[in-house]
Amino acid sequence: MRNRCPDPGSMTRELRRGEPRRDYNFVPSGRSSTTAPYEQRTLVTESFMHPASGRLVRLLVALFALVLFVPSAFAVTREARIQELLAVHDWKTTVALGNRYLKQQSLVATRSILSRIGRERNLGRDWKRGNASYDAAEAAIAASLIERVRTDWTSLAWMQSEWAGMADASFSAGELDTLVSHFQTDVGRKQAMIIDHTVQFHVAGALTMSGKLIDGFPGTEEEQKILTYVWEAEDREMRFSIQAVENVEGQRFALSPLGAKYQRTLIMKVSGMFGARMDRVAATLAEQARGLSASADPFVADFLAAGGR
Repeated sequence: MRNRCPDPGSMTRELRRGEPRRDYNFVPSGRSSTTAPYEQRTLVTESFMHPASGRLVRLLVALFALVLFVPSAFAVTREARIQELLAVHDWKTTVALGNRYLKQQSLVATRSILSRIGRERNLGRDWKRGNASYDAAEAAIAASLIERVRTDWTSLAWMQSEWAGMADASFSAGELDTLVSHFQTDVGRKQAMIIDHTVQFHVAGALTMSGKLIDGFPGTEEEQKILTYVWEAEDREMRFSIQAVENVEGQRFALSPLGAKYQRTLIMKVSGMFGARMDRVAATLAEQARGLSASADPFVADFLAAGGR
């Protein structure tokens, strides 16, 4: 008996009725495989229509999405840990030190411009600090510089990216977890203060030994008072008894390789980070003051109207 090619319509009806699938994968006698494209296409269509195949496709898509998602989720978690670690630190003493130094540099830049104006316009010896018109001109120019300092230094908005780069290069994921967990404890918070205090000590040492920080500079009295206050407050708050039983974990962390590594890394890298930032901000102040020299014109007019005194 000769084999006959199955009726396509009967195949569709069988699938619709849910009848068992027949094996149509044959070639009628007397025909080559190249003359049976219909049967091959039908079998391919049937295989993709099978429910099990659909589930397999969905599973593969889900696995592919998971592969794409996991690295990004890990990256977000690491970044979050790095920012949590930054939040442990206050840096208030170093910020206050920078405010004091940059107020000094703002006044240096402002007074240099006002001295130049006095020479160019022959304003005489009375054009100096203590004269009402001079002091008003100084306040007008310095205010813009100090606002620049608040944005570029005091806000610490600049620090997030620099801290992230330092922490990412210095600490593993496990170390970040350990550090964040430890610094959330009472003794850990005090140890974070000690690190903050030590960083400020090194930044201040660099400023004073280089001669950049001028002791008793006129016009910085308020900033010096704030610096002294926050330094003394932090010095009191960071102290704890090393004999207390509850501070065993603090001792263990301080003497551990990670504790030593963390303190060493921050003293060297973060102290340098703060010092470099102060230098960059200070370098912009003189140029900005030159651009504000016209702000002194109304006060020069007042000075001359008062007879140059």
